[in-house]
Amino acid sequence: MGRVWTYWEFDHPLGSTVRVISTPLGLEIFAEDVFNVVAAELNSEKVVLMNIHSQERYVVIEKEVVTVKTLNFTAINSLKTIVEADLINKFVHWVRTTIRPIFQREYL
Repeated sequence: MGRVWTYWEFDHPLGSTVRVISTPLGLEIFAEDVFNVVAAELNSEKVVLMNIHSQERYVVIEKEVVTVKTLNFTAINSLKTIVEADLINKFVHWVRTTIRPIFQREYL
């Protein structure tokens, strides 16, 4: 097993929770949380079939180490080919203006 990452939770304005990991390469967001916000009909299996690049990370959820898929900004932007671009732009803008400044100040 690789490194176990700590994640942070943020409340998205649409009512979903968005979980974020800060890696040396930048922020990564739980894929399922991205889908809940921009396209609930998507899931990890469909993304693998569409060749969207995701990472597998180990995190502790409810006292158990589990594997989750995460997406970085490039992967999220590549969803524009299958999801309305405006939804992706709004989500990425929210991450850049709400979440990234917190990590730049406190965690990076």
